[in-house]
Amino acid sequence: MTELSANNTERSQNETKVVLFQSKDELIAFGKSVADHWRNRTPLPLIDPKLSMTDALIIRDSFLECLQNDMGDPAGYKVAAITPPAQRDLGIKEPLGAVYLEGMFSEAGGEAVPVDYGARPIVEAKMMVLVGSHAINEAQSPVDVAQAISHLNPSLELGDSLAHPDQLITGALLTVYDVGARSILTGTPIPFDGSADAILRFESMVVSTIDVGSGEELDKHSAEVMMGSPLNAIYWIVEHHRKQGVIFKPGDRLGLGAMSRVRPVAGQNIKTVWEGLLQESIEVGVQFS
Repeated sequence: MTELSANNTERSQNETKVVLFQSKDELIAFGKSVADHWRNRTPLPLIDPKLSMTDALIIRDSFLECLQNDMGDPAGYKVAAITPPAQRDLGIKEPLGAVYLEGMFSEAGGEAVPVDYGARPIVEAKMMVLVGSHAINEAQSPVDVAQAISHLNPSLELGDSLAHPDQLITGALLTVYDVGARSILTGTPIPFDGSADAILRFESMVVSTIDVGSGEELDKHSAEVMMGSPLNAIYWIVEHHRKQGVIFKPGDRLGLGAMSRVRPVAGQNIKTVWEGLLQESIEVGVQFS
């Protein structure tokens, strides 16, 4: 546990209260309060920046257990903080993992999404892949996971930061609220056969994020931003969660890291254009009200 001197109370530090923990029960109780903040779309109180990853995972698991009553069972997993600069800023030496619940997924192209869908919304171009075979649990390399994926699914993740505006952001702090997982808008799945040609297209894709109203290109990245190759990102997810006892099953969805990050505003229409996967480009978009 984090070795802190106070009970689960708040103390004044520079005129700002910081939540401290002394026991596992306090961590679990705080996880339940994180679920309330998630539902109410409100920021968390300040959390001591020395919170350990071990304690953060206890809070997160309590948080997710509460959410499962409304959002269903785990249905996918993701990798975040995939670049060295992001990891350096968070004080970590590898990416972060997170869990998707079944109720977080819906198809893109529906009604406009309220711009205040979260405490501090952020929209990410997100490549989701679908597990096609139990063989992924035996994968020993990125090449192996390519044979256990059935579909590629260009998507948009409607992420959310629950962090207090004055919070020092660390890897453990992000883990507390499941690295911002809230909602994923999925496009049309593309069959993936694991062939050399399919892998080449996958590793060569480019994603542009565009403001439809102004025509401005807001962001653009190629597949190599995903840990050098999207297959590396898939393999990291498998290895990371396998160590935590996860057994992957066909249909599980894996999110391979943000390929754009946009703070939405009311009335904005955002689309992502995915090139290289098929002969024609693929578009996935969202309108904010």
